[in-house]
Amino acid sequence: YGNQQSATPMEICANELKEQILEIMEKENCEKVNIIGHSKGGLDARYAVSCLGIDKNVASLTTIGTPHKGCKLVDSLLKKFPDKFVRSLAKKYNSAYLKLGDKTPDFYSGIYDLTTSKCAEFNEKVPNKEGVVYQSVASKMSSMFSAGFPLNICYALIKRNEGENDGFVTVESSKHGDYLGCYSTKRKRGVSHGD
Repeated sequence: YGNQQSATPMEICANELKEQILEIMEKENCEKVNIIGHSKGGLDARYAVSCLGIDKNVASLTTIGTPHKGCKLVDSLLKKFPDKFVRSLAKKYNSAYLKLGDKTPDFYSGIYDLTTSKCAEFNEKVPNKEGVVYQSVASKMSSMFSAGFPLNICYALIKRNEGENDGFVTVESSKHGDYLGCYSTKRKRGVSHGD
């Protein structure tokens, strides 16, 4: 596990991830690692590989449900809710995640990292590194009954405006590098972001 914090700006999380990778390499006496990153963890890993010099230590990066192109739902919600409300929500989130082990949670900055404009900047600033295999996987829910709150509500909003999604990230936003496809189940439930 990368053990980076859950909602801290990518630069901080990427540095935490880099340190963890270097520790694993030393402990296991290996030359390279294969990273699997879910959600924002995929962005943290891309930043670590491209901007922190660990590309020589990484054989592959596979992302799952990572919002490479951002989340338009986040854009929409940040426009609708007053900044004071977002900061209040961030304070509650940060308090909860301090108790769960994060050292410096910063939900406010972390959520802005997932906007489409910030992800567009990120994609220009963080190019793929030669010698690292980049691949991605998406998942999708089958209906709004595939998960509980808040993913069920988010699924319905995103589905109406953008199409197939996992309750948070669209299938299109999940695509980066060699796209391996969209994971779903044979049952009607589908696979949510939380799954």
